[in-house]
Amino acid sequence: MKRSIYLLLGVVFLLSSCYKEPLTKGVITVYDSSGNTVEGVEVTLSQEDMGPGVIQTNIIDIQTSDYKGQTEHILEMESIMNVTAVLLGSANDTVLSGQTVIRFVQGEIVYKDVEVITY
Repeated sequence: MKRSIYLLLGVVFLLSSCYKEPLTKGVITVYDSSGNTVEGVEVTLSQEDMGPGVIQTNIIDIQTSDYKGQTEHILEMESIMNVTAVLLGSANDTVLSGQTVIRFVQGEIVYKDVEVITY
């Protein structure tokens, strides 16, 4: 009897110690005005100037979009983040820029598109 109780307690302990809190993940896809994905865009997530009533986390995450025009951002908590996308072009000193907002939900993957236009 004692042996089965210890075995049951051991299994419960192992299962509970293996549990990890699910992370929140955001996938940002950058498009141009023609609907094509854009590689090499610097995508910045931040919480600057979110307004009253928003708890600031002071998290800034900067990544560059891959060949699919995407960046992946992983956070440990739910949050609302500003998204800024900028690409400095070499032709005619052009700058492509776009902005949006993303809401990260605990344990979910959130997809968000941002369009960059000539600035």
